[in-house]
This record gives sequence, C-alpha cells and structure tokens, in this order.
Amino acid sequence: MRMEQSWALKVERFGKIKRAEIEIAPLMLFVGENNSGKSYMMSLLWGLLSEARKFFPKEPSSSQTYQEIDRFLERSIGNRCKIGDEEAQLFIQWFNDILRNKKSEFIKTIFRRKIPIGSLTIERYHRIKPLEVIFEKRESLDGTRFSSGKGYIRIPYTERSKEQVIERYRMAQYITWNLLMDELTSPLYPLAKQGRVQTRAIGEALYLPASRTGFMLSYKALMQDLMERLIAQEHEEQMIEFTLPVYRFLQALLRLDESGKSKYEDIGQFIEEHIMHGTMRKEKETFPSFYYCPKGKQEELPLYVTSSLVTELSPLILFLKSKTTYRSLFFEEAEAHLHPRVQRILATALVKLVNRGMPVWLTTHSDILFQQVNNLIKLHQHPKREVLMQEYGYTAEDLLDPKKVKAYQFHHAGHETVITPLVPTENGFPAETFNDVILDLNEETYAFQIGEEDERDE
Repeated sequence: MRMEQSWALKVERFGKIKRAEIEIAPLMLFVGENNSGKSYMMSLLWGLLSEARKFFPKEPSSSQTYQEIDRFLERSIGNRCKIGDEEAQLFIQWFNDILRNKKSEFIKTIFRRKIPIGSLTIERYHRIKPLEVIFEKRESLDGTRFSSGKGYIRIPYTERSKEQVIERYRMAQYITWNLLMDELTSPLYPLAKQGRVQTRAIGEALYLPASRTGFMLSYKALMQDLMERLIAQEHEEQMIEFTLPVYRFLQALLRLDESGKSKYEDIGQFIEEHIMHGTMRKEKETFPSFYYCPKGKQEELPLYVTSSLVTELSPLILFLKSKTTYRSLFFEEAEAHLHPRVQRILATALVKLVNRGMPVWLTTHSDILFQQVNNLIKLHQHPKREVLMQEYGYTAEDLLDPKKVKAYQFHHAGHETVITPLVPTENGFPAETFNDVILDLNEETYAFQIGEEDERDE
C-alpha cells in the first residue's frame, strides 16, 4: 500500500521517554530492550488513531487558527477545491491545538491512569497529492452524509451552509480527520457513542496485546466480570482494569463476524496452513468459544489443551478471517512463543498484509523476524529477484519496498529512554540491540571452546 499522507508523532517527556519523533509508514518496527517504552509508544499511536476523534470541541473554536479555517471554508463552499500541503498546515495546527489542550485527558483515557507528558504534536505533515474536496449542492441535508474515497471527500451543502457556523465546523472536523487518518482508521462520522469507553467505531485499528495466550484462555471470565460490573453501573475507574487497547481487543473477540468473506481471509489461511497446520473455528455464543482443528483430524480442541503457538496466533487468524473491518494492525511481540522457522513465515505473512493495504506496526525482540523483513527488502531490490523468488518460493506479494518501512531503536540512557530512527542500508535495517548481543555471544562461544592447547594444559 501507499499512504496518501505522511506525518510524524512528536512526544516529549512522556513517562520515561525523553523524546521521540515517530514517522508513520505502512510497516513500522519498534525494537529495543525490555521496559524501554515500546508498548507505551505503540499504545499512544493506537490511541491517536482510535480515540483522538472524540476530542474535537463541541463548539467552534475562537482561536486565530480555526478562524482562518472557517474563512477558507466559507470561500470554498460551492466550489471544487484542493487542499495541498500549504492549506493542510492550518488544519494540522488546529488539531495540534486540540491535542495540546487535551493531552492529559487523552493519556488517561488510553492508559487508565495519569502519566506525565510534556508535549504531543503532529509534525512534518505531507501529502503525495492534494486532497480534493467536492461540495455537492442539495435542497436539504436530511439523510445526507459526508463520504470519502481515494484522494477526495464529498461534502453535501445547501444555500444556507455558508451562513451556518456549525455546519462549517462539521466540515472542518471531517476534513481535518481525513487529512490525518485517511485509510489508517475509521472515519470521523458516524462517531462511536460518546461516554463510556466500551464503544468502538467500524474500521478502528486492531491492537493485539502481548500475553495473548493468557487473554485467550481467560477472556470469557474477564468479559463476564466486566459486563457484570457494567450492569451494576460501577464507575469506569473501578470497572476497567486494563489499558484501553487491551479492553478493545477483548471486546473485538465478541464481535467477530463470519457472515461473509474477508479481504484478508486467504492470509489467515496461509498462516493456518504453513504455521498452525490446522484451522481455527469460532462457536457462536454470547461469549464465543474458539477451537483448533489439527490438519487431517476431525476432533476440535479447546484452546486450553493446545500449544502456545496456537493460542498466540489464534487471535490474528480469527481477525483476518472475520468480515469485521479493521484498517490497521498493531501487534505487540509478534514472535512470542514461536520457533525461529515460524517467525520467518509470520514475518512474510505480515508483509503480505502490508502489500494488501493493511498498515502493520510491530514491537519485537526477535532478530529472526527483523532479519526476515530485511531479506524481503533485499529481495525486492535484487537484480535477479525473479530467479530468487522461484528458487526460494516467494511471490510478488512477499516483496517489501523499503520506502514502506520505518524502524525505531528504543534504548536506555540512564533512567530515560531515547528513541532513534534506524537508517536502512543496502542490506536493510541494522539493529544494534540485536547485533551487539549476538557479537558478544559469538565471542564467548569461541572463547569457551576447548581446543588442543587447553587439553595439553590439563
């Protein structure tokens, strides 16, 4: 996939993260030591895609930036206009004003607790092509809605729209969200119901948390407990015991839709065939049960008697085979409990997803998975790639354009975390967090070998 827009999320003094500037890409990898803030950063990005839509003020702003946007819309309504980088900066600046005012509330919504944060802004916004705004005149706005497609949005209006401050404000919100989030997450309208955090919007980014085995084996009990507390009308602070992305993951398990064909079903089947050697099935219940059927067997096994490979990958397969719409995937510790051979196949499946149009953002401790991504980048650029693809069994959908990838190194600097972008070479992305450890291990391995001289000394 190619994103029409690019931007970076700049964060300063967020928990132990001193400073970060994360430029989005169709495939992103966060690598680094344990407890260095990778999950914090991943949750923050997920929150931006999934929750920031709720922070637009109820009333039009009196700020100078918004007033400029309002005047721009007043001039533009009824005309066909295009929003390029220069015009877009006004909308991005306004969104940054909102983030600045709401950042503490935003952090608490995502993490269910207060975490210090200095600043949170969108930087370096750029569009490949201008966003075309098509105003469609109507007699009435009853039953009409805003809509969008590749590189354009359609906005219905009436003769009175130019005079309607609130109507122009709705347009400003929609345009701002589309400029930032087009193809990454659900559209601004219709909004999920405001209020309780249990609601989610169609197309919202999917978050697969770490410790998936534990969640898959206990989610029924967890969801029953949460539902009982909801019925008892307990306060959210008492009811929610997880970060918001984890809660939404549990909720998504209840809403898997198998009524039709998924765009990514064949990639789920690829993982079943080449990694699971069996299939996943959901049993329809209020709280669905999930079963694994080994290849060539009739018996369906409940997850608690399957291997950790099955329980770790089962949610990914179930979501890929579900008709439920997700526009991007956040995947923590994708390699957990997987043999190195399996990690390579999984990395290839994730690249297939990226090339199919699903952005994939990962945290990983695996040098194997990381190197497989590098291999697919090298294969994409290799002058003999057709011959190599045939020899090693790859398809065109497995090739990875390096322009689609960003990688970031998280490392401790005293009591803080510093995040730096990894610069690709002709061999892909170097990762000192893996390379240094491997070199140390090799050095010890050679040093500890017993040779002939050692035997003579004895």
